Amino acid sequence: MRLRSDQKTVIIQKLQDYYYQEHEKELGIIGAENLYDFFMKNCAPLIYNLAIEDIQGVILQQFESIQEDIEVLKKR
Repeated sequence: MRLRSDQKTVIIQKLQDYYYQEHEKELGIIGAENLYDFFMKNCAPLIYNLAIEDIQGVILQQFESIQEDIEVLKKR
């Protein structure tokens, strides 16, 4: 999964800010980029798959609702 350069820059800055708030130490750009790469490699796919499962549930609910609407429209 790849983000736009500006999105990556924002996340790296947030990582640096978070690290400073938690540890009162600076996290350099290389360290922040390494942390970003780690999360993108190890966490992003899991989060992405959860999002896909969520949307799959929503789509299935909508499909079931459409099926119910179609049944109501059928002439008996």
